Amino acid sequence: MDERQGDRYGLSSDQKDALGVLASADPHAGQSKWTIFRQLPPAERWPYFAQHFLPGVLAAGLVLALLIGLVVTRLTRPPDPLISVQGFNMSAHEEGFDRLKQGFMREQGIKDGRLVDMEATLTLNGQGYDDSAKALTRVTAGQINMVIAPAGLFPTLCKRGLVAKPSQGLKGGDLRRLASQGVLVDSKGRQVSNPSHAMGLDLSRSSRWKQVPGLPKHAILGLSNIADTVSYVRAFVDYMEFD
Repeated sequence: MDERQGDRYGLSSDQKDALGVLASADPHAGQSKWTIFRQLPPAERWPYFAQHFLPGVLAAGLVLALLIGLVVTRLTRPPDPLISVQGFNMSAHEEGFDRLKQGFMREQGIKDGRLVDMEATLTLNGQGYDDSAKALTRVTAGQINMVIAPAGLFPTLCKRGLVAKPSQGLKGGDLRRLASQGVLVDSKGRQVSNPSHAMGLDLSRSSRWKQVPGLPKHAILGLSNIADTVSYVRAFVDYMEFD
């Protein structure tokens, strides 16, 4: 556009300059963003980087952080226990529980103590403000495979759905043997001879239980969520040496 034509349209000198810039060829045409970035004066590099590169860098950093977090979590997460036995209202007997755990590990050849979870930390009182919800959540998740409770508390565990029938995990021959020995009890702790009526095993008939000083004589062992641990549940019943 020449000066006369510009004057004809009434354009100012600034407008003429702007049109000249727009009409000129882009000096960076066909160049990569990285090449353009390197050619920019230092004062213009950060704004250009923030506009064209920073979002991608942040996204890549976030993905990398998530991947690292997943790897670290997987490498540092403790192994899932092979069996978990939980005592109720028996926190005063943690030492006895630990002795049973150590003995069971030796018999099974288990070296890692994290693979056998045997503790007596949960409380039920029948009046609320106890560990009922926590216990049910752990049972549902398969984190409690067997339960132990004083004989007077065992009916409460049954009512709250924390106990499964022994027939769901133990073999028929073992159940009949335990019944003949007077080991099987119903939900109220009463001895039963029919395995299909049983809900628990009387620990006063367990040689192992009686050998540990301080453990209460009148307590009952029950099965809980055994879906993935049935072989170890059977092994634990054998370890307790009911007679």
